[in-house]
Amino acid sequence: MRFSQRIGARPPFSSGLEEASPKLRTALWNVLQGRLFPGSYNDLDAEDVSYRNAQLIWVHMHRPVNEAPTTSQQAKYALSEYWLSCEWPEFFDLFEFSLQCVMPEEDDDARAQWFSEANDLLEDQGCAYGFIAEELAPLTNPLEVQEVSRAADSAIESVAEHIRAALALMPPNPDHSARNSIKESISAVEAALKNLTGDATATLGEGLKLFAKKYQLDQSLYRVIEQIYAFTNAPSGMRHAKAKEAPDVTIDQARLMVVVCSAFSNHLIALTASAPAA
Repeated sequence: MRFSQRIGARPPFSSGLEEASPKLRTALWNVLQGRLFPGSYNDLDAEDVSYRNAQLIWVHMHRPVNEAPTTSQQAKYALSEYWLSCEWPEFFDLFEFSLQCVMPEEDDDARAQWFSEANDLLEDQGCAYGFIAEELAPLTNPLEVQEVSRAADSAIESVAEHIRAALALMPPNPDHSARNSIKESISAVEAALKNLTGDATATLGEGLKLFAKKYQLDQSLYRVIEQIYAFTNAPSGMRHAKAKEAPDVTIDQARLMVVVCSAFSNHLIALTASAPAA
């Protein structure tokens, strides 16, 4: 944070859910442009990283690949114009894709550091998004991110798949769906219960009863999970057809649910490892 922001003379940078502020775009461009297109005025050849990135990005933007720039400098000028002016969903699509073009590909520790540094930059600019499981998601609180990240990398593959799907159904995805995101989040808890009880056909309610019999699940938490399950079966229709004139669900509710369901899934898994069978 800058001096003027620390003393309150200027507000911190901010960029909301449905925007990509000019300061955010400029800051991200200044960091990425040299990595995407190293070099300057020399013509690019097929082995050049700038050539590869220009080709990939032009395909990503649905532009004729034969119109991709032929020098690093041309690529920087051509892409910066679009980068600074496109609509916010297209911007985040392009930013996420560009970041993946230049990330370390084989070293897991280097990849983790790469996305950690990207999140630091997004946070500095007050961006409403951060990377979880290498994809942009509208979660920036460190504790929430940590819990969701654990679930997105869960040893139970079906849990990880549902949490990743829940994240993918939230902004900056222009086709985001809060209802379907919530459906995926609660399905992660159900998937955890199916796996941990050994009953692949159990519903969430049935799996919860089986789990509570086998492990020492706190009764207050039991009731909380039941209430969350009841919420997803409410008239707003997360798990079933939406009732007529029922209030729609919101992205804020979807964000809450992915965090809560991630935490419950992680907790259920931890209980099987640490709590003695009842």
